[in-house]
Amino acid sequence: MSEFAEFKQAELEGWGNPDRAAGYVGLFAQAVDQAIDPLLDAAGATKGQKVLDLCCGQGNVAEALLARGCDVVGADFSPAMIATARERVPAASFIESDAQDLQFDDGEFDAVVSNFGICHVPDQPRALAEARRVLKSGGRFAMSVWCGPDVSPSYNAFYEAVQAHGHPDISAPPGPDFHQFANRDTAQGLFSDAGFSDFAHERVECSWVVGEPEGLFRIFAEGTVRAAMLLSSQPPENLAAIKAAITLRVQERFRDGDRWRCPAPAALVSGRK
Repeated sequence: MSEFAEFKQAELEGWGNPDRAAGYVGLFAQAVDQAIDPLLDAAGATKGQKVLDLCCGQGNVAEALLARGCDVVGADFSPAMIATARERVPAASFIESDAQDLQFDDGEFDAVVSNFGICHVPDQPRALAEARRVLKSGGRFAMSVWCGPDVSPSYNAFYEAVQAHGHPDISAPPGPDFHQFANRDTAQGLFSDAGFSDFAHERVECSWVVGEPEGLFRIFAEGTVRAAMLLSSQPPENLAAIKAAITLRVQERFRDGDRWRCPAPAALVSGRK
């Protein structure tokens, strides 16, 4: 998919940056972790199974799989994330690998999971096909993806602030629809095209809890790649206006006692080979 070459390069460089990886782990991953148990349940991950954690990131899913008694292999294109995962979960195996071209045998895994990883892959149909290829017959693939701004209050706050206050000549590298699997019909079509059956689609409630209203802006600015690129490219006055708009939204709508809870629902999608 040559039209997404710039997207691919931005993802590789961004997630290969140790500071960016650390920002993701320290800020963004709070909400990510909340989808892990439902994801593993959807894949039917149980003791004794060999499971591939695709786009494994910092190893949080691999850690949960090990706790269930699974034999775990994690794969990610980011050497910075792989290094973090190996330190965090030394009992699992991790390799640098492209989700679009996995170096595993056909039918090698009992289950395959991907927690918010497929949205970072340029050719997502190819990644689905590869996930199915390495599954044993009857095995399940389960993935999570963030709901879009039509459903997610946090993503709505971000997108609306950028649309209202961002410089009109600045945009992120074009890529596949970041939220497309959150749409049930779209996801079902993509899973069907990849050869999966027994399709399932459900919502998982996730959120970020921050100690100050500016926290949600920091999550996007320091814990992401494409959103962070979009923000860092803004002229100072535009960036300040975006930050102010997101902060005001958090102050007005997300207070939860002496903290702020920023909802970020996710879609959980699965199918069987």
